[in-house]
Amino acid sequence: MSDGIPPILGGDQQWRRLDARMLLVHPVQEAVRFFPALLVVFFSGRSSGRSGWWEWALLAGVIVLGMSRWFTTRYRIWGGQIELRRGLLNRRLLTTPADRVRTVDVTAPVWHRLLGLAKVEIGTAGGGVLAERIVLDALAAPVAARLRGELLHRVAAQTEQDVEHGSVGGSASESWIDSASESASESTPEQLLVQLDPSWVRYAPLTTSGLVSAAAIWGFGAQYLDEFGDLQDRVEGAVDRVATLGVGVAVVAGLVGALVLVSLLAVTGYLLTYWGFRLTRHTGGTLHTRRGLLTTRATSLEEKRIRGVEIGQPLGLRLASAGRLSAVTTGLGREGAQHGSAWLTPPAPRSVIEATAVAVIGDPVAVSGPLVSHGPAARRRRFTRALVPTAVLCAATVWLSRVVDLPPVLMLVGCVPVLLAPFLAADRYAALGHALTPRHLVVQAGSLSRRRDLLARDGVIGVTIRESFFQRRAGVVTLTATTAAGRQRYAAIDLPFERANAVATVVLGDIVGQFADSPGRADPSAGRASR
Repeated sequence: MSDGIPPILGGDQQWRRLDARMLLVHPVQEAVRFFPALLVVFFSGRSSGRSGWWEWALLAGVIVLGMSRWFTTRYRIWGGQIELRRGLLNRRLLTTPADRVRTVDVTAPVWHRLLGLAKVEIGTAGGGVLAERIVLDALAAPVAARLRGELLHRVAAQTEQDVEHGSVGGSASESWIDSASESASESTPEQLLVQLDPSWVRYAPLTTSGLVSAAAIWGFGAQYLDEFGDLQDRVEGAVDRVATLGVGVAVVAGLVGALVLVSLLAVTGYLLTYWGFRLTRHTGGTLHTRRGLLTTRATSLEEKRIRGVEIGQPLGLRLASAGRLSAVTTGLGREGAQHGSAWLTPPAPRSVIEATAVAVIGDPVAVSGPLVSHGPAARRRRFTRALVPTAVLCAATVWLSRVVDLPPVLMLVGCVPVLLAPFLAADRYAALGHALTPRHLVVQAGSLSRRRDLLARDGVIGVTIRESFFQRRAGVVTLTATTAAGRQRYAAIDLPFERANAVATVVLGDIVGQFADSPGRADPSAGRASR
């Protein structure tokens, strides 16, 4: 029976199974997911002298659980609807109109690629935080590529490349992503916007991924270090030998070793995540990204559903004149955002980030133009919020040192922040700003993690002006623009009330003036531009 994907609006009513090769994939996935439980049962059984049949029974149960998905999952594309039915005891039916599809992710971990499979995740309009994406795991790679083409590019299925259900779609050495790109390029020419430059790997240690990777590896290794007595003895011996050289040398050696380890982990994570990264624009009206070394991911975003971009500049990347870019778009939901489906560039030079942002939204003033500063009240709040807590901490440390004998290191830790607070406050105020262009509302904030949000004005569905007790005393408010895309709420912090009211009036229209406490309308572009 042929399992070629039928046209979106002309499919038949037949329910289809996922590819039969998933019977080899899902048991492995379930075994990995239950690996900690299997490990606990194994070691507890050995220590208690329990029969080994328990371990085998648990492993068999995990395998059966993984295989049951093939028997209980059906999907079909019929009458302009995408339907997914799944579950054994608790049956669920997910349905969405095909014309509401906004994003399509096609991913392939190593075990999928070896079998010529891919996983398709479909995001739709109105996909909020609690929305559930339609996931087809797993389809033959050519079928997944054709399905993505129909959903986003509206191309007809190629009958000469129909794939029989259950047949092997390519050899183990053939990458599924090649077939996806061939299918797309034959139907819709593409324009290359960004391609990974190997020299960008130098930015990897300047992100937080290295610290997260190091912590994860250390936490995992610490749990099982006791099982390898020789390795533990060697590690402790090396630490003791370094300690005999003196405290100063041991601290320096530890810092250098940690820096090298974190850098290596960060570079490894960067290559695994962004290897082969490409951002292309298709004439069908979509942006298409491909990335990944072991687990490859292809994401298509419908351009008319993009509501802006976010330019992120964590402190390390900002010091190196670099950053990263992501799209503000509908249909991703929380899960899609966590998987990086909205990324438009890897950590890259700022010039590349800005050029890509201009290519996506077409508004160079919003991308790199000056911002309107928020005034002296916002500056005072930055310094007050930075200095008061650190001054209290330093005073408490000094008082405690008179009561008990504190080590000099603790004294240093308690009082150094008050010396750094003014620099942090000045940097936070320098980052604070907003701007209005004919097409976009721009807000920026942050010091350790600075972010410039460029939100399309026609995508704003509401504006909230809120003031806390302390903001009211300072005469400032927080303006929050609400949209159905991205983070859904984008805030301009500590604006003077008149300016916030003027911005809201321009973005939403004169209806805001009917409810404003103040009749005045200040020019939202007035004021000194922050640098």
